[in-house]
Amino acid sequence: MTNRAIEIHDSTLDAISVRDGEVVLHFPCVYIHESMGTPGLDAGSGWVQQALLRISDAVVTKSFSKFPADLLDGYIMLGDTVLNNEIPIPLSHKGNVELRLESWNDEMVLITGSSAELELVGEPKYVEEFRP
Repeated sequence: MTNRAIEIHDSTLDAISVRDGEVVLHFPCVYIHESMGTPGLDAGSGWVQQALLRISDAVVTKSFSKFPADLLDGYIMLGDTVLNNEIPIPLSHKGNVELRLESWNDEMVLITGSSAELELVGEPKYVEEFRP
């Protein structure tokens, strides 16, 4: 079985919408590492795909001034676990969530909430083989 994770660096965010306490982040293109070992560390392949990340009971503390934004770095904190520069696939987490995304122009998105769910949209497109 392969393991997959989104690499925040090399991904693009083009919209954040808020409705009834739920924040939806739309990524027209996320970079996905797929590996038999640890994605991003062990050899595998790179793919791109569209994605939606939903955060419930969300508070947006900071946001980008304009979209789309190419992402430089970030993290997602799920409970007490901090995942630097990655978002796990699959993701359906109930509990405290904190998401921080940084753009190349020194802006930041900071969102907290009570759950997070990732939805991959459409078919992934192969990009390259990944070798550490």
